[in-house]
Amino acid sequence: MVVVQAVPGAEVTVSIDGKSVEHKADVGSLSEPLPLAAGAHDLVFTGVPGSGRVTTRVDVKSGSNTDVVLHLPASVNGDPVVSTYRTPMSPIGPDKARVLLAHTATVAPADVRVDGKVVFTNIANGEYADADVPAGPHRVALLPTGTTSDPILGPLTVTLQPRTVTMVYAVGNPSNGSMDAITHTLPLRADGSVQPRSMDTGSAGLAGDVPVVPFGDDLAPQSGSREHGVSRADHRLAWFTYGLAGLLLVSLGSRWRRDTKAVPAEAPTEVEAETPAT
Repeated sequence: MVVVQAVPGAEVTVSIDGKSVEHKADVGSLSEPLPLAAGAHDLVFTGVPGSGRVTTRVDVKSGSNTDVVLHLPASVNGDPVVSTYRTPMSPIGPDKARVLLAHTATVAPADVRVDGKVVFTNIANGEYADADVPAGPHRVALLPTGTTSDPILGPLTVTLQPRTVTMVYAVGNPSNGSMDAITHTLPLRADGSVQPRSMDTGSAGLAGDVPVVPFGDDLAPQSGSREHGVSRADHRLAWFTYGLAGLLLVSLGSRWRRDTKAVPAEAPTEVEAETPAT
C-alpha cells in the first residue's frame, strides 16, 4: 500500500491500525510502500482542513498493490475525501507502458487528452481510467468535458518507461491555481510476447551458457561474426562432433555383427540329446 497526500496547503499525519506511518505530509507526499497483511485495515488522517480528521477502512487483497489517496472533493470548499486505486499489475507487451489517470481535483467531470487526442471522457471526481500506450514521452492535458481548449491542467509531458505502470493523480483547485499532478511508477512483468535471449538453467551449472536463438533469427551468421553467442565456427564444430559420433556408432555396430558371426554353434549337450521326442 502507498498513501498519497493530495490536498494542497495541508500537513497531514497518517496512521494505520493505530500506528503512525506519515507525519505532517504535505501535498504530493508519497509514503514508502507499506506491506500489510490481507484483510481490513483502519486509516486515520489528522490535520485535515475542515473536519480536521478523516477515517477510512481499506480491504487489502493478497498480492495486490493499492494507492490510498486523500484528496479534495468535487464540491468547492468541501471536506477532503479518501479514494483507493488498485494498481493494474498484469504483464505487458514489449515497448508498451501502462498509465492510470485519476480525477482527484475540485473540478467538474473532465476529458483527458493524450498527444492531442481525447482518450478518456467524462471522468468525475474520484473516478479513473487506465490504458496501455507506446512507451516514451506523451503530452497529457485535463479539460472540461466536451471542450478542446483552456485545459484545467497541462499540457504536461509525461515520459513512460517500457514495461512500467505510472499512476497519475490530478489534484488541486483551478480557481486558486493549485492544480498539479502527482505521479509514481512501478515495474511490470513481460507478457511473454518478448523473444527470449537467455534460458534460466538453475544453479547446478549443467547447462550453463547455453545460447537461445529466437525463432526466425539467422542460425548461421556471417563468418567471424557472433550473434546470440553462436558463430559459424560453433556450428561447424557441432556438426563435426555429431559426424564423428555417428562414424563411431557405425564402426562399433559393424564390428559387433562380425564378432557375432564368428562364434561357432554349440553342439547339443547330453541333456539336450537325451530329451525324448514329443
